[in-house]
Amino acid sequence: MDLREKQNLFQLLLESFRLVNRSMGAIVAYLFASVLGGVLQIAFEWLGLPRFFISIFNGLYSLYLGVVLWRLLAAKAEKSGESISNSFSAAIFPSVYMLVFSIIAGVVLAGLVIVAALSRSLWVMGALAVIIFFFGIARLIFAPLAIAVREQGPVAAITYSWDLTGKNYPAVIGMLLISSLLPPLVMGGIGYALYVNIPLHFADSFNLAALTPPWYVLGALLGLFFMFLWFSMTAFIVLVFLNRDYGDNRDSFVPLPEARLANQPTQVFGADNNVLPANLGMPVRPEEVQGLSIVKASVKTSTDSDSAQEHLDQVYQQKKEDLIQYEEEDRMPTILFDDDMARQIEENRQMWTVKKKEEEKPNEDNDGQTIKMSK
Repeated sequence: MDLREKQNLFQLLLESFRLVNRSMGAIVAYLFASVLGGVLQIAFEWLGLPRFFISIFNGLYSLYLGVVLWRLLAAKAEKSGESISNSFSAAIFPSVYMLVFSIIAGVVLAGLVIVAALSRSLWVMGALAVIIFFFGIARLIFAPLAIAVREQGPVAAITYSWDLTGKNYPAVIGMLLISSLLPPLVMGGIGYALYVNIPLHFADSFNLAALTPPWYVLGALLGLFFMFLWFSMTAFIVLVFLNRDYGDNRDSFVPLPEARLANQPTQVFGADNNVLPANLGMPVRPEEVQGLSIVKASVKTSTDSDSAQEHLDQVYQQKKEDLIQYEEEDRMPTILFDDDMARQIEENRQMWTVKKKEEEKPNEDNDGQTIKMSK
């Protein structure tokens, strides 16, 4: 999937599952870092460090891991070639911006909660919940990604997210509903199916009165599946951000040329399979390119097409005065001759004309009669 082309939410949702499948190595590294954070927390508690210090460490480390995960998924989606180690090292500085953004968002959210608590009205609480969802979460959902992936500052990320979500508000609301409702609905459906079918068909394998090994295996499988859904929803949000981010700057990339054979409309080189013919760019025979037509080969620039054509007309078309200047000469005017060169040619022509006339003029010393020499 080319994220630079406009994609709908359903296509991006399917791509999120494939993205998680391609990013298993990066996800394993992320999980290893998460486990390492838990080990460090246990070590700090064993050393007797203050609880306040441990809480700060957990908060900062969680922000750092969130930035790392977004960078890992974005690098796989964009195929930027960023390695896992580079993602971990490059996430350090954006984590500081994420801390500032979290403080700003936390202060605003705390203020709204205080207002709702002081009002003691369900209507006010409901209105504030709507405001938080539709004008808080929905409009600032891309700010953390702008900080982590595009390395913007906190204020710039908030401004950019507000502008980007405003242009794609229905898609953002759909993205939030899908990412929030799909995991619990899927897990709830699986849980209900197991609740109904295990007592009916698998009562012999699963002891309903005690936790037996089959229950542990089933719990582990459900846990892995839930983690896959969670990573997929995270990848889904990253893909929507990247696609809308490219859409906001869609003129900043060069599209790949696509060539289609007229007698084979389903075979598109560079579009469907992104595979070009092996002999492309090499000399070919005329019969090998029969029926070949270019269906997309355009490059968008900031230059207006009319002004570009006007410039070409001025450069590559001869002026009328140039044609008159070289009318007497038996030569073709060329665009390489400028005014100085034309003046030099004219001076050389006059010089050779004068010299030719001087050579043709009879010698006056030989016009008289010859004198005979006497003995």
